[in-house]
Amino acid sequence: MLGFWVKKGISALLLPIPLAVLSILFGLWLSRRRPHLGRAFVLAGPALLLFLSSSFGSQWLARPLEQQYPVWTGQRAEVIMVLGSGHDSSISPMAHQQLSDTALARLTEGVRLQRLNPDSILVLSGWGGEDPLPHAVVAESAAEAMGVPATQIVTFPTALDTAMEARLFRERFGEKEVILVSSATHMPRVMALFLSRGVKAVAAPTDFIGRGAPWWKFSASNLQTSERALHEYLGLLWRRLASQ
Repeated sequence: MLGFWVKKGISALLLPIPLAVLSILFGLWLSRRRPHLGRAFVLAGPALLLFLSSSFGSQWLARPLEQQYPVWTGQRAEVIMVLGSGHDSSISPMAHQQLSDTALARLTEGVRLQRLNPDSILVLSGWGGEDPLPHAVVAESAAEAMGVPATQIVTFPTALDTAMEARLFRERFGEKEVILVSSATHMPRVMALFLSRGVKAVAAPTDFIGRGAPWWKFSASNLQTSERALHEYLGLLWRRLASQ
């Protein structure tokens, strides 16, 4: 558990806005000793945010992740697993409205695939974080409302992250083939973790965010896309360092 929070804390500091603020603060501190270098760090903060909030910068980061695995093309499987995301149970009494945009996109694709494989098991995962309800439980309620029978749903409500999701799946289903549903930017890390556990996994990416737009367009949504992509690159780097 300590390692989980250390990982979360480090990654939070290295995301665009905290990193830009740290660059500015470090530059101000450094300017007393080395003015030219300090000025460079102060300017680097806004420059970083400008680049990451551009369509060019966000697509440059997101698309290499999203293009690694093609969309699901019809392979049959006994198990379909939707990776956890976020929710807020205080928003609405209806589960599908409690899910974040990312979570709803993932679940919608998972339910679609389950309907194409009507005898399959739908696995839903995710803990609650600060919310009193585990994400897996909220997703389960939403999936049932979308028509998936409760008898064909398995939940992992204690899964803290992707690595734990892979471990829990292996413990429950062994090497059984699974269609993994997650955001396209997240899919490289998902596949790496599940394959390292010996799971026969097929990628079903969804929630594509590296969408085309004029290169000169700047927006908060572009910055969010860059942030999500950077989070995945940091996760891949963390996994590589942990495996050494």
